[in-house]
Amino acid sequence: PFMVHAGTIMPATNTGGGIISTIFTRLNTPTLKQNCTQAIMSKIISGELKPGDRLPPERELAEMMGISRSSVNQSVLELESMGFLNIQPRRGTVVRDYRKYPTPQSLAAIMSYDSVELDHSIFSDMMDFRRLVEMECARLACENIYDSTYAEMEGCIDALEQGGDPEEQVYQFHYRLTQASGNGIYSMFFRAFESVIRALIKQHYSVKAGDVQESARLHRRLLAAIKAKDEQQAVSLTREILSQGVAVLEERYGSNDGVCKR
Repeated sequence: PFMVHAGTIMPATNTGGGIISTIFTRLNTPTLKQNCTQAIMSKIISGELKPGDRLPPERELAEMMGISRSSVNQSVLELESMGFLNIQPRRGTVVRDYRKYPTPQSLAAIMSYDSVELDHSIFSDMMDFRRLVEMECARLACENIYDSTYAEMEGCIDALEQGGDPEEQVYQFHYRLTQASGNGIYSMFFRAFESVIRALIKQHYSVKAGDVQESARLHRRLLAAIKAKDEQQAVSLTREILSQGVAVLEERYGSNDGVCKR
């Protein structure tokens, strides 16, 4: 038997049949306001809406989305507090330059963003961040890598060569690379961007599946360089691996507008 108490469900007793004394919180589906917030934010992060662009009036937005004006108003206020929008008297709601004026909330939104529909400037900044961090991690790993981490990275390459999921194996390899550096902040920052990094890796290999075996070869050479404590080679190979992905993903952007192609 179960008891319902204060919005939670919990077992009434533990009869020895494997039910443990734990509490489960009721699950909620996303509200219309949350869906509205996500829809507007995605258009901003993708670059479809750019800094300075003005949103349609709330009444028109509500009609387009098929929701109440109050839901739109709540979403706009939330996005303003996150740093994505700016409500200006007599001008309406304008997209804010969240890259120039970031907030903890806007950074958190990008960290959890799980789509490849990224504004080109954000994509470029993301890949610059990865180059900066991972090239340094490769250098540090030459001195700091543990045998256990080496074995885990080698297992990722083996799985990739044997037809394993590229998104999973490549992500885990690069996450282990940051761990191998011995710098916990690097691995924490990398893990914080897991959603968007995974989405970009997945897109790379879905667009160009033929890169998988070449990528496995480059990753194995990188691991060999780390084992040999060859810092220069490790850094160079990390740059080459990331540049391979950038070259494929850059093709998804238009030449002028910077909006990611689907």
